[in-house]
Amino acid sequence: MPRFWPSQRHLPDFPFLAIGWRSLSIATGESWTIVTQMNESAAERLSPSRATELTQLLDLQSRWENLRTEGTRTTAQLQSLQTAFETYRVRMVAYSARDQSEPIPELSPSGPSRLGKWCRTVRTVLKRAEGTGYPSHIVAKAHRVADRIAEEMKTDVSARESPTDLAGAIRQLDSVITWCERLAAGIAR
Repeated sequence: MPRFWPSQRHLPDFPFLAIGWRSLSIATGESWTIVTQMNESAAERLSPSRATELTQLLDLQSRWENLRTEGTRTTAQLQSLQTAFETYRVRMVAYSARDQSEPIPELSPSGPSRLGKWCRTVRTVLKRAEGTGYPSHIVAKAHRVADRIAEEMKTDVSARESPTDLAGAIRQLDSVITWCERLAAGIAR
């Protein structure tokens, strides 16, 4: 393993996930898998079954990230966090093993333009998916990141509703996209 990556002796069963601007590296034992960042046009080329798999993977990743941001850590919460990560990690390794050249959406959008790009890409994936349930963790992640950005920029948050289906999730992502575009244009409300 290269020297500049942190040691994870405290988490021996968790591979290091190196998330960069253009790629994601996954350490699986002795091998490294490089997964490039997906954009909207790449998402449009996904088959419906592959988009469904990716939607499930993104929801697992979002669940893990959302759990990480919760407050107090009890033993049960830490075990839940560890289980969420392991479930996500196993699914990520399986997903990327089928086609290592296939990109995935950015995992950690941090600013309005990156969040907007992430939401547009994920929205395209959701539209391509078939038979997918409501991706509640994806929507919660989009709102959580938007809330953090709004707090940092001292502006209002994006509009919310309580959807229960895929169409509602897509509407929520559209709302966050519009909010990001307004913020970028300097007219956030």
